Amino acid sequence: MNPYLEIIRPNICFLAIFGLIVGLLLVKIPVNLWLWPILAVFLITASGNVINDYYDYNIDKINRPKRPIPSGRISSRNALILYFLLSFFGLVISFLVSFNFFILSIFNSALVFLYSKKLKRTVFGNAVDSWLACSVFVAPVFISDKLVLNSPATILAIIAFLGNYGREVLKDVEDIKGDEINGAKTLPIVLGNLKAIIIGKIIIFATSLLFFMPYLLGFFSELYLTLSLFLFLFSLYIIKIENVEKVQKMLKVLMFLVIFSFLVSLFLT
Repeated sequence: MNPYLEIIRPNICFLAIFGLIVGLLLVKIPVNLWLWPILAVFLITASGNVINDYYDYNIDKINRPKRPIPSGRISSRNALILYFLLSFFGLVISFLVSFNFFILSIFNSALVFLYSKKLKRTVFGNAVDSWLACSVFVAPVFISDKLVLNSPATILAIIAFLGNYGREVLKDVEDIKGDEINGAKTLPIVLGNLKAIIIGKIIIFATSLLFFMPYLLGFFSELYLTLSLFLFLFSLYIIKIENVEKVQKMLKVLMFLVIFSFLVSLFLT
């Protein structure tokens, strides 16, 4: 693969676009208004992936020596230039969408820079990562000049934030040895594995309670209520699992099912 294509990580960019499209459907944004938001999200996500690799150079030299920068296929200077170009055009395009969308794009761009440079290996890293992951769902709310936060997209974004945060806490438990070597200050390192696991599972349980919110707020019909009950019971099953790696995998399945439930309920309500 071309190193400049590899460093932007197209799979992550398209995953972000998928999340955005889900949000666009939930907010009921007309299809003719989709192009600019999709391009903006692609470019800003790509810029975040590049700056992340730029600051992970020393770690990747050991853990992922075949990545474009540590392998020498892209110089650090060229990676930084690529980052600025992607960010610039991403922000310009986001300005064409709406002023609110532009402000959100600036905020996320600044946050991903700080995350890559400093916050990634601190106790704040999981919160930042979770916001960046969920913000694509709520981004369509910002497309209009008037914010309409009372939307199923907002609820989905909150669920995605908490679910991802709980999963990341448990992932840190699994990665504790490598994180300690690299001087990270994650929750398991600061509080210990047991407390981190308890916190992660409490967050997952709190997330599961939110599954019912779209029905209670009147967004979806009884069909979604039935689906949300299944999601709730599935989350309880996940919480009982002791193997941290298996919990992470099951949480990814759960999040996919949540998105599927939202979309099914949207089209069948």
